[in-house]
Amino acid sequence: MTTSQPARAKIGAARAVVQCLKLEGVEFIFGVPGGQTLSIMDALYDEPGIRFITTRDERAAAHMADAYGRLTGKPGVCLATTGPGATNLITAVGGAHRDSSPVVVITCNNRRRHIGQDDNQDADHITLFRQFTKLSRFVPDSEGIPQAVREAFRVATTGNPGPVLLDFARDAVEGGEIAFEPIDPQNYRFNERPVAPDASIAAAAQALAVARKPVLWLGRGAIIARAGEAALKLAELLGAPIVTSFNGISAVPGDHDLCFGPRSRFGTKVSKHLLQDSDCILVVGNSMNAASTSRWTLPLTRNIVQVDLDPAIVGRNYPVAVGVIGDATDALRRLAGALQGKVSANAAARADWLAQARRLREDWRKDVFAPAYATSRPIKPQWVMQTLGAAIDANTVIVADAGNPGVWTHMLPIKTPGAYMKPVGYGNMAFGLPAAIAAKLAGPGKDVIAVVGDGSLGMSMGDMETAVREKAPFTLIVMNDMAYGNIKQEELHFHGQRYIGVDFGDVDYAGIAKCMGGDGEKVANPADLAAAIARGKASGRFYLIDIRIDGSENVWKDPI
Repeated sequence: MTTSQPARAKIGAARAVVQCLKLEGVEFIFGVPGGQTLSIMDALYDEPGIRFITTRDERAAAHMADAYGRLTGKPGVCLATTGPGATNLITAVGGAHRDSSPVVVITCNNRRRHIGQDDNQDADHITLFRQFTKLSRFVPDSEGIPQAVREAFRVATTGNPGPVLLDFARDAVEGGEIAFEPIDPQNYRFNERPVAPDASIAAAAQALAVARKPVLWLGRGAIIARAGEAALKLAELLGAPIVTSFNGISAVPGDHDLCFGPRSRFGTKVSKHLLQDSDCILVVGNSMNAASTSRWTLPLTRNIVQVDLDPAIVGRNYPVAVGVIGDATDALRRLAGALQGKVSANAAARADWLAQARRLREDWRKDVFAPAYATSRPIKPQWVMQTLGAAIDANTVIVADAGNPGVWTHMLPIKTPGAYMKPVGYGNMAFGLPAAIAAKLAGPGKDVIAVVGDGSLGMSMGDMETAVREKAPFTLIVMNDMAYGNIKQEELHFHGQRYIGVDFGDVDYAGIAKCMGGDGEKVANPADLAAAIARGKASGRFYLIDIRIDGSENVWKDPI
């Protein structure tokens, strides 16, 4: 830790913003420039270490910041001007908030004396963003800039991560020189995660030791804590299956023998049955929210052990027998230590339980990977997932959008912890394309594949040009049913074939990709899909694969 007094210097206010971001290790700022942001943009001109990524819409910028935060664990940064620039960010910031992604949102408002006086594009950003951020702070003067930026990054990364808003008055960032101290973040940000008390670890170990049908249920908190390896070791000790929430996909490798897939309204039959039949569920970094529990109708044992960093989450949605407040990785390691030599009593019962889980999984695989799908036209979504699943490896990052395409990705065997992301808690569409751009920028050596629907793509396709311009090559798989497919199926489910407002015309998305400088192709024959994916991966370009799928394959039926 640095203890010497840092040197003080006089620098311009906008440069102070940029220098603070540089000290925080910011690599990219995603955004759309505007009049109120010009001083910051000009300061960025002289800072080659920070790359400004211009998007075609502010929502895309916030989606990129969210994706960067999820993949790296460091706050993604997005920038927008006042009024419509700021409001365009809100949907994507809401997604980052619901899915616990660290983001620093920077908006530049009008001058202090003009705010609230009917100035052009006037808006109260603090009120607008408050429900979607951990902190929303107005910065009225230049002198407050360094402390405000430091606080934003500290809050975004402390405890349960999430977005923070910094709303600068225009005259604050356009102000004169201020005294600036380049303070190292390690001198003001301390992110040691708290550890659980010994008593709660002992109580949790006792509950698990006598369980005959234990299950580990991992959420996004397990990914944030990098608890996958510890979870697998504990599961191996117990002989317990692991299931995840949708946000917990990739907490452990999806092709591991003890991983039995995600539970959500559209998850697998396997995970649903395991959770319903378990006599002790170890819930890790998982709030057991509506999506994971069919709006809390999923019947669960009262013998739940819930591990979470946030005490407000424990017992929030289901009563628990033992609450363990602390870092997930530490808690799981200590649980494994406490259980050594104490799990033999019900070993036979647990072996039968695990064998039952494996039989359920095998039956599920036979169902979803039916041989008939290899020749069905239009192409079945299940065949898309089977073919894509065979093409991914440990270097692949999967970006899933909201809606049916994202739902189907639960079938993919994600092989690397943290190599999957989807907007789950807020279900915000138009995530996939910009998030994949950010994923490629954050990990240039990664093989990034995005899975989106034609509905979401229609909301974001302008940023195909961004992918080409910023040299962020990846494969974009479009599951094209010429509709807002999820809502069309919901209309069918609740109202019969009384479809309204959900159908599109026929669009040549591959042609649009080519017009924007990328490449692509249409696929109508299931036999051609594997080769198309291989071409996309090998192209070294932004490559769009437009797949005409069978939209009648309905995710609103019982989970498959």
